Amino acid sequence: MSEEDLNTTKTPLKWIGTPSLGQGRSSGGNAASEIFEAGASQRKRSLLETLVREICQNSLDQRKDKKVKIFFDLIILKGEKKEEFLKSINSETLIPHLSSVKGSSGTALTLKAGLESMKSSDLVCLRISDYGTDGLTGDDWDEKGNFRKLCVQNFSTGKESGLGGSFGLGKAVSWMHSRIFTVLFSSRIEGEKDLRIFGRSELPAHEMNGKSWLDGAYMGSEIKKDGIPVAESTWLKDGDAEKILLNRDNETECGTTILIPTFHEPDRDDTGSSGIREPEELCRDFTEAASKWFWPAISWKRLDFKARVFREEGKSAEFVSEAAANGIWSSFVECGRVEPFENTKSLFPGDSSSIDIEFPIPARVEPSDNPELLHDELKSFVRLGVTRVSSKEESLPCRSTIALIRGSGMVVDYAEGTRLNDGGSYCAAAFVGTSLNEIAESEKTELNKENALFAEEYFRAGEPVTHDDWLPTTRRLRESYTWKGHANRLRGIRYELRQILIQNLLTSFVSRPDEGPEMLRRMLNLGRGMKQKKIQSKARNSSLEVVIDRQRSFFNKKTNGWRITGELVRSGDSKRSAKVHLSFQSIADSGQGEMWGISDMQILGSEKHISLDDSDSKRFVFSAENQFSSVPFECTVKPPIGVNPEIAGFRKVG
Repeated sequence: MSEEDLNTTKTPLKWIGTPSLGQGRSSGGNAASEIFEAGASQRKRSLLETLVREICQNSLDQRKDKKVKIFFDLIILKGEKKEEFLKSINSETLIPHLSSVKGSSGTALTLKAGLESMKSSDLVCLRISDYGTDGLTGDDWDEKGNFRKLCVQNFSTGKESGLGGSFGLGKAVSWMHSRIFTVLFSSRIEGEKDLRIFGRSELPAHEMNGKSWLDGAYMGSEIKKDGIPVAESTWLKDGDAEKILLNRDNETECGTTILIPTFHEPDRDDTGSSGIREPEELCRDFTEAASKWFWPAISWKRLDFKARVFREEGKSAEFVSEAAANGIWSSFVECGRVEPFENTKSLFPGDSSSIDIEFPIPARVEPSDNPELLHDELKSFVRLGVTRVSSKEESLPCRSTIALIRGSGMVVDYAEGTRLNDGGSYCAAAFVGTSLNEIAESEKTELNKENALFAEEYFRAGEPVTHDDWLPTTRRLRESYTWKGHANRLRGIRYELRQILIQNLLTSFVSRPDEGPEMLRRMLNLGRGMKQKKIQSKARNSSLEVVIDRQRSFFNKKTNGWRITGELVRSGDSKRSAKVHLSFQSIADSGQGEMWGISDMQILGSEKHISLDDSDSKRFVFSAENQFSSVPFECTVKPPIGVNPEIAGFRKVG
């Protein structure tokens, strides 16, 4: 940018809005915030947990050194300290913009409450600092720099390869925790002595002083760009940054500090007038959330996390709480420390076992302008480990679940596990991508190292904006990979892990070679003759039903499919023909499972008075005349490409 475009005469920190010129596009709120408020993930965890997840994930993605240190500092300001802070951030230039937002929308009402909290005796701020990260690099107008991606842009991630995911939609949760939707930043960057300072308020578009303003206001030094006043980040010494609570404990270590003024817990109904619970209780919840979602990173010595309480009376912390990977999380940690040995199972409390599962990664075809990221279809592995827990550990909040983990060291989600018939509990973990480099080695994990980065990127591409699932339906995955033929494997990964966990690691049952997994046989069982009795009790209406015989159905390794035995049964007195269609579908946790193919259909009896339409290999239609009563049949059922029929669950539909 030329000197003619920018008037570089700096002024003190000031909040600057953007005037709406012509048909300037404006917004009535933050779209990313709405996603987090309405997302399915919020039915499973609090916004506080989401805040901890997003902050820690971003910091780990920007990790510069071997370990990242993160501090959540709860600061309560009173009296002169509070007034000094508000004056130092030049709040008098922001308040008029906040006060101009009118109406009964949720944003407007929250801002009104925020303005009232600024007048109260206490001002609650949350300061979050990380050390050992890259910091806010790049100049103010560098679209690829960390500074602009975090502080200015929306819907942008911090690394083009996608291996990170930092500074995307998740950052919106920080603004959601401010009653005035405002966040301040400071950052120490390598080679710079002073701290980089900036601020952003996510207020919606509004009218003020007879003028229209676009959404957002920014705190910095006022300059002119294209003749319009804009805020540019400025540089302050630690002593000056301390006045606005943006000073950093370490004067040399790189990283970023964000400050959330008027901090509150928007999804809690048990808070006081200040918008939070007891500070010490809140800090303990911060560290418990960090332990729950980041015990892998903590146990790998990648993350130190502490929460502290500061009050105006002194500079020393009054309360400190630290996240840990021991205690109730030690059983999960143990899942990654045990090597896989054939026929080793976890049958008693304290037992740990694991297995390596082959998992193909489809070819990547985009971005075509970055050939280093492209690859053909390749082989990777998933390590599934489990630890039986004793009755003394029944209070474990995530017992009998499977922690899904990739290389970032964050638990993507806790997948529901299958209940054990013996009433026991367990902790399980599935490691994918580069996380396999952090656990007990095996012959297969050694083979995985060559493809670990590619596998990591595939699973990362399958995560939605909330980073809490692996789905084949994300736009990024669909556009980047030849995903057809592989979608079912990723869609059904939770179910597959549950089956392997029960069959291979937690039960002593051994199937005969021609049986296949016992649980699949149970699911396939609709009970021979079970529906026949119900059918016969109907009035004169005629119907044709398919009854599967579980005892005679088995998995055939030669055909790599299930040989299904069943019976067609007609009931009722109507002279009209009766129809039924036969099809099979994958059992999937996410979305509707895909259809399986049917072949080699054999009618084991008279075919008189019955006909079959097999024009669709995935949906057979039988028609029976009124003279027909019943006939046995057999057929072979095979899954779509990429699905292992020995493991994947399926059900009869239709």
